[in-house]
Amino acid sequence: MKNVEPFKPNERQAKQWLKEAAQGDRRLFFSSHAELRMRQRKIGRRQVLETLGHGTISEPLHQDIHGDWRCNISWQHAGLRVTVGAVFKLNENGEWVIIATVF
Repeated sequence: MKNVEPFKPNERQAKQWLKEAAQGDRRLFFSSHAELRMRQRKIGRRQVLETLGHGTISEPLHQDIHGDWRCNISWQHAGLRVTVGAVFKLNENGEWVIIATVF
């Protein structure tokens, strides 16, 4: 992923992109940190995808110290509350949803 630029989505766009990413209609990238946390916390990709597709924004869109726009999405899955930290980026190939962490 080269030349990825931060992009400021509005909340409606963010929800739509998260849903599209969950359905495979938008580019989705799992960071190595997120994959490590998923293994440590025994959270599967299916749980993450359901959280993206059905969850609610539990921490609103905000810009981090690196200039990236992100939010947290939470969903109750099989009795376990799953929260996904997502980052929104834009490059010449389109918009990306990056899974930064999962807890």
